Amino acid sequence: MPKPAPDRSSPAAARRSGVRGWLIACAARFARERRASVATISALVFPIIVMIALGGTDVAMALNAKENLQNATDAASLAVAAATVQNPNTAEATLKATALAVLTSDFPGGTTAITGFHVCAPVQNDCTSGTTTLTMNTVNMTTTAQAPCTLCIGGGSTKQVAASTTTVIGFGSTIQLNVVMDSSASMIVGATTTDVTTISNWVSANWNSVKPGDPGPCYNGGSGSCGSSDNPPCAFACHDVGGSTTSANIATGLTNAHTAGATTRFDVMTSAATQLVSHVQTEATSNVTFAKNTYVFNIYSFDTTLHQYGSTNMSYTAATTAVGTVTPGLDTYLSTIMSTLITTVGSNGTGASTTSPLKFVILVTDGLQSDRNNNWNCATSNGYDSAWNYSPTCIGGYDTAISSTQCQSLKNNGVVLAVLETPYVPLTGQSPDVQPYEKTVRHTIYPGGSGSASVISSALQSCASTGYYFQATNSSQIATGFLTLADKFLEQSAYISK
Repeated sequence: MPKPAPDRSSPAAARRSGVRGWLIACAARFARERRASVATISALVFPIIVMIALGGTDVAMALNAKENLQNATDAASLAVAAATVQNPNTAEATLKATALAVLTSDFPGGTTAITGFHVCAPVQNDCTSGTTTLTMNTVNMTTTAQAPCTLCIGGGSTKQVAASTTTVIGFGSTIQLNVVMDSSASMIVGATTTDVTTISNWVSANWNSVKPGDPGPCYNGGSGSCGSSDNPPCAFACHDVGGSTTSANIATGLTNAHTAGATTRFDVMTSAATQLVSHVQTEATSNVTFAKNTYVFNIYSFDTTLHQYGSTNMSYTAATTAVGTVTPGLDTYLSTIMSTLITTVGSNGTGASTTSPLKFVILVTDGLQSDRNNNWNCATSNGYDSAWNYSPTCIGGYDTAISSTQCQSLKNNGVVLAVLETPYVPLTGQSPDVQPYEKTVRHTIYPGGSGSASVISSALQSCASTGYYFQATNSSQIATGFLTLADKFLEQSAYISK
């Protein structure tokens, strides 16, 4: 019979086989016990890890469901507001059915319910939610939905999420549209390059009648046949007769441009303002929502001061007539007119009447504050403009951008401020000796040199209420800008208030 193998794992055997064998035996036993401990710990911890992971997933699913439900609730409440505007006599039960249809459509795959529904309007007059008295002309909704879950602590396969919203019903408001147009001299430039050339050619051909007693156009800086004057070709229809320029001279320049058969940016702007009034009238007639409102107009223009045309809060007909009486002026004192405009327009109202209208301002300008004499004579100092590699340039002159502080003051009053930018039209190279654009204006608009961004455009965009800036890259877009900005404001007849 073979002899049994010795038990080398026992201490006695280990001692018999020497210290080395004993150490090996102890290590083997420790490994067996270690593996057993790890397995035990893993068995206990793994379910906890799984529960934490599933719980995190449930939280994410619930948050996503809550966001989706909030969006669906907002949409349903807006639908009710719009339906109430369209027919103020609609029964509340019908409006609730409309809300539920939108809610179900916008939150698919889950069970939704409207747990609170109140239409606080003159007909429905459901203005109490618990202990809260609702504001007139609002819709108040609370909703719930079942969000899927994996762990679902407490049982079941879903978890409930909730949402609430209050929406303003925007019907029957009085809306005041304030049209504020830049009527300074820069606006009587030709509307297109063709118009600029037409004006310049006409002036050259009619020099003696336009500028009697002055030498004809020349470029040699007042020497030789030019005598003591420098008279470049005049794309402004030569309004500057004599040693200084007045508003009457600007009016003459506009007349000359029309005689030449040209259209100016001033013409395009006033025509677009007329179209705006007509457009609002059409919308108020054809659009069911807009028809609930009353629209009134104030017509302004500005140069060195703010000018108002016609009366306050005019009808369509009176506003159209007022636009037709706007006349061009001279310099552009933006800081002065903005200060006056803030006071004149005042604070936004509730829309309840013409004494408290909802207020909209549309400001049409190239955004450059300027003074002809200060620019021409450079009341500050001339210097070298490294960005344009040009000298002399009027450094720190009167030209500047619109004030963001003044714009903010108007917006802080609750007024929606739209800005329609009509970019400055440079008349370059009019004379090698008298170059107002090269010497003064371009340094203000593009301080970074050729190809840099316009600081004027940036200032105007910041000036406008969010979403209410429009740049007319050419004259034909001025009318587009008027209508685009106005329509955006008119469409805010219903909105989420909180």
